[in-house]
Amino acid sequence: MRQAAGTTLLAVGLLIAGPADRLTAQDSQFGIRGLGTPGRWEGVRARSTGGAWAPFDAFSALTEAPLADVRRLSAGVTTGTSWRSLELGGTNTALRASRFPALVIAGPLSRRLVVAGGFATYLDKSFGVVTRDTVDLRGQSQGVTDEITSDGAVADLRLAAAVRVRPWLAVGVALHTLTGSTRVTAVRRFDDSTTYRTSFARDEVAYGGRGASVSGLLDVTQDLRLAGWVRSDSKLTADVGGRTTATTELPLAFGGGVQWRAGTEAAVAGAVAWRLWGGSGPNSHDTFSWSLGGEVGSLASPLRIGVRGGQLPFGPGAKAPTEFGVTAGLGKQFSGGRGRLDFGLERLERKGAGLRERVWTFVLGLTVRP
Repeated sequence: MRQAAGTTLLAVGLLIAGPADRLTAQDSQFGIRGLGTPGRWEGVRARSTGGAWAPFDAFSALTEAPLADVRRLSAGVTTGTSWRSLELGGTNTALRASRFPALVIAGPLSRRLVVAGGFATYLDKSFGVVTRDTVDLRGQSQGVTDEITSDGAVADLRLAAAVRVRPWLAVGVALHTLTGSTRVTAVRRFDDSTTYRTSFARDEVAYGGRGASVSGLLDVTQDLRLAGWVRSDSKLTADVGGRTTATTELPLAFGGGVQWRAGTEAAVAGAVAWRLWGGSGPNSHDTFSWSLGGEVGSLASPLRIGVRGGQLPFGPGAKAPTEFGVTAGLGKQFSGGRGRLDFGLERLERKGAGLRERVWTFVLGLTVRP
C-alpha cells in the first residue's frame, strides 16, 4: 500500500511540475480561427472505446455520477502524444504535440457520498502560422513574412461530488473553474532586410471562466445502464496586462449514453453529445458527436475497441469541420488490483474547407488505489 501511495504522489507531482505543453508543440490547426481545439474529457479507458465509456467512467472528467462507484481513495492520470499530418493547399506538414490532459483524485466521505477533484484540458491553444503578404511603405510595395505562434492551453479545474440516492440511481454535480494562459509571439520579416528591420511583439494572455455540471446514472437492470449529463459554462475572459481584452460566450453542452454488459467479460456502450458553440464567434458552429465502443476480456486485462465521429466547432468555411476516428487499447492490473495501466491508440481524420488532418494519438493512463 505504501508503494502504491508513493506512485500516486509521484504521478501527481510530475503533472504539477511538468509544463502543459512545449514551445514546439502544435495542436489541431482547426482551432486557429476560433478559441482553440476543445479537449477530450476522457480517461484512457474511455478514449480507447472511442469515448463511448466516458459517461460511465469515474476517471473521465465528462460526468460526475460514476464517482458514486468509487469505494476507496483513488487517483487516475493520463498523458498523450499526437503525431499530425496536415494537408493544406497541396502542402504536407508533420506536427507533434505531447500533453498531460487529465487528472482525477476521488474518495468516499461516507457510504453514499464520494468527492473528487482534478483537472482536464478545456481548450488547446498551441499553434504556429506563417503567411506571406505585401504592405505599402512610402508608396512602394514591400514583401513581408509574418510568423504568429501561440503556446498554451485553458485548463478545467473541477470539484465534484456524487451520491447514490438509491441502489439503482446515482447523481453528481460539479463546479468548474477555467484558467490558463498563452504566450503569443508575432514576428514580421521584410524581404528588403537591409532597409527594414525585423519586428517582434510578445504578450501573455490569461484566461478565466466558470461553469457547473450535473449528471445522472440509472441502472435499469443489472446489465443495462443509462447516463445523462448537462453542463453550462460562463463567458471566457481574456486578459492582457491585467486588462480584459475579450469576452467570449462558452457553450451549453449535454449528452447521454447507454451501456450493456453481455456477461462478465464483454460489454458495449454508445454515447452522444451536443455542444452549442455557435455563439462563440464568427467562425464557430454548434456540434454533434457520437461514439460506439466495446470491452472484452477479464477486468484484469481487457481489450478495448471503438469508433467515433462528429463535428468540430471552429474552422474555415461556412460548414463545421468533421472528424472520424477508430480506437483500440489494452489494460493491465497489478499489485492485487491496487493499480492499473491503460494503453490506447487513436487514428483520427479531420476535414474542412480544403484543410485535412490525419492524427495518430497514443495515450497512457495510470490508476492507483492505495
